[in-house]
Amino acid sequence: MFAQYLSGFVVAIGLIVAIGAQNAWVLGMSIRRQYPYTIATVCFTIDALLMAVGVVALGHIQRLLPSIIPYLTYIGVAMLIGLGIQAFYRVFTTHQGLEVSRPEAAVKSRSHVIVLAMTLSLLNPHVYLDTVVLIGNIAAIQEQPWIFWLGSASASVAWFLMLAALGKPLSVWLISPLRWQIFDAIIGVIMFWVAWSLLKSTH
Repeated sequence: MFAQYLSGFVVAIGLIVAIGAQNAWVLGMSIRRQYPYTIATVCFTIDALLMAVGVVALGHIQRLLPSIIPYLTYIGVAMLIGLGIQAFYRVFTTHQGLEVSRPEAAVKSRSHVIVLAMTLSLLNPHVYLDTVVLIGNIAAIQEQPWIFWLGSASASVAWFLMLAALGKPLSVWLISPLRWQIFDAIIGVIMFWVAWSLLKSTH
């Protein structure tokens, strides 16, 4: 049970924690103390719900077409290997850290920031591939898919709450290109490890 939770956590962390517009904006709002916990709650709630949609959808497909399980596994392995390769590619090609996004003006209200956070999250096409397709796919072939989902959702909660609580010190730490290269190398290893574990489960 714990192994499935841990697998869900590390896969989700590898997907969520990356140099991107959403993290830069969340970090910038956190530094300015503009509703950081509201933003974090919106972001991890959307992630958790989309992951749950993936678990239900892929689980339903699995029950209707049990013969498709090996193909789902191979798709998951291929996606994880692709993500691992991308992570190692960034190690050798990325020479910048996470630059804090600076809003042009302060948000006017909590409802305004909720809309902004939802827009930034839901208009990112990668969020659906990462949460619904990849997380849902891998979870569906686990013995306890909702334990895997819980690990994945926990990773999102932990990351966004950390951004909300530690905006200023994190902005200094995450600006280092070397730290991101080390992180990407670790993520690459994790993705390959999870892919290998899934592949072994088919034999």
